[in-house]
Amino acid sequence: MERSTEASATLAEREGLVGKLCLPYALRGLLRWREGRIGEATVLFHRAHELAEQVGWSEIAFQALFGLGLALRDQGDLDGATAALDQAIEVCERAGLIAQSIQATGARAVILALAHRPQAAREAAAMAAQMAERLHYPVGRAAALEARGVADEDAAAGSALLAEAEEAWRALDRPLEATRARLLAGQVLLGHDDERARELLEQAAEQSEELGVPHLAEKARAAATSGEPLGQR
Repeated sequence: MERSTEASATLAEREGLVGKLCLPYALRGLLRWREGRIGEATVLFHRAHELAEQVGWSEIAFQALFGLGLALRDQGDLDGATAALDQAIEVCERAGLIAQSIQATGARAVILALAHRPQAAREAAAMAAQMAERLHYPVGRAAALEARGVADEDAAAGSALLAEAEEAWRALDRPLEATRARLLAGQVLLGHDDERARELLEQAAEQSEELGVPHLAEKARAAATSGEPLGQR
């Protein structure tokens, strides 16, 4: 897949086909993110967004900004990640991409929780849940459950919601998102049920390695070692 993506981008660059560059750049960004090459991923996502905006390809602009938000989150730039997702939501509103808006709003809630902004995280999670109820979109439901889980003031209730999110992601054949939900459940339980939290985090680390996303495995093990809870409850 990577070779064909690189070839598509090279051909488009040579032919000057700006529109055809959008998707290859976004895909290359995703591949770099999975490999843990976060700095390269952010550059590619930025470029994909710029090109998508030039040709008015809203779906790819959203994908690029959503990917950029994840990459900046993993780089530790939570303000930048929030700003990227705010832009993604603006693209959705402008283009009528309601389903994608739920995903971006849910991801924004997670990042706000990581940034120790619990009230803002709860507001974003509630918004994602409201949109998911109206649309009945399975991916949106999973994203909203995840957002509610990280934002819940009660750690046990939050971890239960994240278990539902994990199940929903697995039903959609989205194992990476399911693993992320398990990682977040472990972080939520730290300081409340440390034994269960470390069990979940170790499982998330093993699953991340199996999926070929080593930097998420490192994140899970670092959380287990630090014992630092997700956000301030």
